[in-house]
Amino acid sequence: GGDPVTIKASITNGRQGVMPTMAQAVGSPQEISEVAHYVLSLSGSPHDSLKAAGGKSKFTVCSSCHGMDGKGNQAIGAPNLTDKTWLHGWGEQAIVNMVNNGKVNVMPAQKDRLSSSQIHVLTGYVWSLSHPTSSVN
Repeated sequence: GGDPVTIKASITNGRQGVMPTMAQAVGSPQEISEVAHYVLSLSGSPHDSLKAAGGKSKFTVCSSCHGMDGKGNQAIGAPNLTDKTWLHGWGEQAIVNMVNNGKVNVMPAQKDRLSSSQIHVLTGYVWSLSHPTSSVN
């Protein structure tokens, strides 16, 4: 995800990201559920506002990678949690699973497989998935 320049760089050069298991740092199953609802609230997704309020303080554990604002850190592969782009499933259970199990991601570089024109078209397509009413140059 991200802006067209970041998308193009990801397609061209690949990327890696690792989210370690965070369950122990976040806390109990109830606290993990609360953090999940807080994460849902960041993107304006349906959530339980009482649970989200409880999860806000525990989100500080997540902020070292995702930032206090939840916008992520592309350099280390931590996605933006404030947009509507969900890389590994949407909803409370998907977030709980991510916190409990972590994730290792590797996207291989495509620069040796695709032409610059193909990368440009693919960049536009990927951008359109999260920006259906926008256009990219």
